[in-house]
Amino acid sequence: MRLIAHRGFAATAPENTIAAVQSAATRADAVEFDVRRCGSGELVVIHDETVDRVTGSVGTVADTALEELQTLAVLESGERIPTLEEMLEALPTHVEVNLEMKELGIAGDVLEAVAGVENRVVVTSFLLPELRSIRELDRDQPTGLLVSRRLDAPVTTAVELDCDVIGANYWRCLTTQLVPRAKAVDLEIHAWAIERWTTARILGLRGVDCISADRPIQLVGR
Repeated sequence: MRLIAHRGFAATAPENTIAAVQSAATRADAVEFDVRRCGSGELVVIHDETVDRVTGSVGTVADTALEELQTLAVLESGERIPTLEEMLEALPTHVEVNLEMKELGIAGDVLEAVAGVENRVVVTSFLLPELRSIRELDRDQPTGLLVSRRLDAPVTTAVELDCDVIGANYWRCLTTQLVPRAKAVDLEIHAWAIERWTTARILGLRGVDCISADRPIQLVGR
């Protein structure tokens, strides 16, 4: 089983920043971060539609130019909101990247940004049209379907989208047939968000391949 640092271990570092993911890369097999488009057109790494929660400022990312975004400190840390290119360039090549597309219309630019990157990059999303766009543009790019509560047939949907990975809440992985059904069609399975190693161990026994956590968890055998 592999460990994914959710937003660069968001409970212990300023989430979705270069410092967070660089630190997390020393303690996890993969780092996860979120991507959306800012007001001047660049792809930036931030989870929310607004800057309010993580910067203490006010405004929507889609209406704020990169120059202004990068004057804002993330969670009073002094770290800035990075562009996708900056984040990818800052990562050591051994760590896997889980890149979540947070909005529609960015698939093509995401593919351009990850082209030539040495890391294994899995492009994930809850947004089916974006995953479909990735697959139409690049048959070889690894993709992952993130399962929302409203999605009734997640494995079937992942197969239809030609995904490599399926990600779901850990409780769904434990209480439904998602894991055995995904294993039957060779989907890699990611579970979030894990807080205790005991939960991780149960998920591993269930057949989950990766767990996502907001803080480092010592996995058995690591």
